[in-house]
Amino acid sequence: MSPSLAPQTALITGAGRGIGRAMARHLARRGMRVAVAARTEVQVEDTVAAIAEAGGEALALVCDVLDLESVQAAVTRVCDAWDRLDLLINNAGSLVSVGPLWQTDPREWSHDVDVNVRGVYHGCRVAVPVMLAAGRGRIVNLAGGGTAGPFLNASAYATSKAAVMRLTENLAAELDAARAPVRVFAVTPGLVRTAMTEQFLHTDQGRRWMQHTAGSLQRGQDVSPQLVSELVAAIAGGELDAYHGRLLSAPHDAGDLPALARAAEGLADDEDRRRLRIIRA
Repeated sequence: MSPSLAPQTALITGAGRGIGRAMARHLARRGMRVAVAARTEVQVEDTVAAIAEAGGEALALVCDVLDLESVQAAVTRVCDAWDRLDLLINNAGSLVSVGPLWQTDPREWSHDVDVNVRGVYHGCRVAVPVMLAAGRGRIVNLAGGGTAGPFLNASAYATSKAAVMRLTENLAAELDAARAPVRVFAVTPGLVRTAMTEQFLHTDQGRRWMQHTAGSLQRGQDVSPQLVSELVAAIAGGELDAYHGRLLSAPHDAGDLPALARAAEGLADDEDRRRLRIIRA
């Protein structure tokens, strides 16, 4: 049996469906109280109902990550309900702009970058002071395609996920400079079959410009959301704190979590830890 994560609490954005929903259900099974946040009320309520049916404890929150006041209200609700916030997962994301950059809709391009970067900033900006006051906390920022290199015909998404990686590194450096007991990680889930990725199978734009991704889905080369859920649970349990400020990959790293944790033991200094991690998208 995996160790319980009780009495910890988690707030997950974009948790009404897809990867966020899978993470919420997994963490709840591990004993965490989970705040499920998304823009669509019926989705968060469905996720909370599924968690409750399985014996877990969850809170449904309607939240728009582009609205700083909405994010602040969500964090306040969590603290009012459970008097603590141990884990923030900035999972909400957008990928609507596809095609060669010079043919993209500027509004769609900006929207992807806005949600994927400013949404993460808002979560961190609100959660970090709460965690600093409590003397503990962990943040997981979802990275993805484009973190380490080009993501063909998805320039907005690639640009935003590279920015999320740098934001994570920068926040980690600032927390370290402040000697703060808060840890932050970037996690790439790999190609998970979700509504976001299935659009490439079912839309004209997706079939035209995202043939490489659609082909992977058709060949069954997608990654189970269980992998990223297990990786995030290990982060929540403090098993991977040595990777603070680094990128972890569900497809590469979740297969043997004990080995991943052992790999960081006994390293001489932070520079060794830098060399240990190879950024992979």
